[in-house]
Amino acid sequence: MITLLVVSHIYGCREEASDKIRTVSIKPDHEVRFRKSGEVTFFGKNGKRIVKIDVEIPRTLREISAGLMFRRSMDETQGMLFGHDKFKARFFWMKNTYIPLDLIFADKTMKIIEIGKTTKPLSEELIPIPSGTQYTIEVNGGFCDRYGIRAGDKIVIQPT
Repeated sequence: MITLLVVSHIYGCREEASDKIRTVSIKPDHEVRFRKSGEVTFFGKNGKRIVKIDVEIPRTLREISAGLMFRRSMDETQGMLFGHDKFKARFFWMKNTYIPLDLIFADKTMKIIEIGKTTKPLSEELIPIPSGTQYTIEVNGGFCDRYGIRAGDKIVIQPT
């Protein structure tokens, strides 16, 4: 649902005479379904397991740009995982994203450095990715409060 703005493509899509950014309309021909491509387990600062979720990992630029757009629902134990070593994104946004989301930002040591809680659906406001972020996990809004996930907790990623 959250569309990821890719910096390299922002500049590639700029019009010379204007500072406006052109965006590509991504509308599915059918309902987009969750495709599990990994798991993320959350651990508290004390090392105790909190919860494990299934994640979809976008791999192509189109998948990264679409994120969770146009999805009307997502199971409580599902999310999307972005690895920031694969692209140079610096912002997310909620355009065409119907579900409020929590954004969990983790560094290269898998430590959660910041959480953006309950983003506003359909908003075009840019959500900056904190410096040092290596991974972003998108989950349903309120997920972090329900499970007690906080900055300083750790994640373990298991591709499937």
